[in-house]
Amino acid sequence: MDEPKPLGIGPMSGENLKPQRNPSWSGTLLRVVLICGGSVAILLPAWLPNRPSVPIERGTVELLQAFLLVAAAAVILGASTHAGRNRPVCRVLAMGLCAAFVGEIDDFISGIMRINFPEGWAVGFILLFALVTIYRNRRVMFHFFSTMGNHAGSGLIGSALLIIYVFNRVIGSTRFWKATLGDAFSPEVPRICKSYLELLAFYLIFIGILGLSITLARRKEL
Repeated sequence: MDEPKPLGIGPMSGENLKPQRNPSWSGTLLRVVLICGGSVAILLPAWLPNRPSVPIERGTVELLQAFLLVAAAAVILGASTHAGRNRPVCRVLAMGLCAAFVGEIDDFISGIMRINFPEGWAVGFILLFALVTIYRNRRVMFHFFSTMGNHAGSGLIGSALLIIYVFNRVIGSTRFWKATLGDAFSPEVPRICKSYLELLAFYLIFIGILGLSITLARRKEL
């Protein structure tokens, strides 16, 4: 009588899966230093001394935010050609980034260039197309979102969302800075802080999307 084989042994088992490269502490340290250095560099214009005016939401900072979003969308779209069955995941993420890009660039187009831009219709159309893609590929999308916590990039994206929707609500609040600065309060302070924190959040999103793109592009079909 044949003995039963232990579970998990076979051609599809995890013991046959080998990492593509050996882990390197120096490579990990280099990535950490680069990410931290980028986080400092992205906020450098706010620390330049003796500036008569700091670029705020409707100027340079907004363009940098939009650039990071469109760059992240380009990266994830490039990874979609190598993502196999996860190609719809890349497309949905790219559409979400494009919708955010449209929302960020609207103030620059409408307020500075004086062009009537239908932001709501554009964002609604992109999100509708994304929902249709999610519905048509719901099994793949459900599997991705159920395992998203295993990706390092998801932590950076989650941190960015916390900055935008939680932390920034406090730091960008006029009442917070009135209570902090007292008579030294200036209306520009909360606007500048909110703008640069959003810029930092979009940088974290770009790094997180870069990590997800590498992971999805390397994933092999079973």
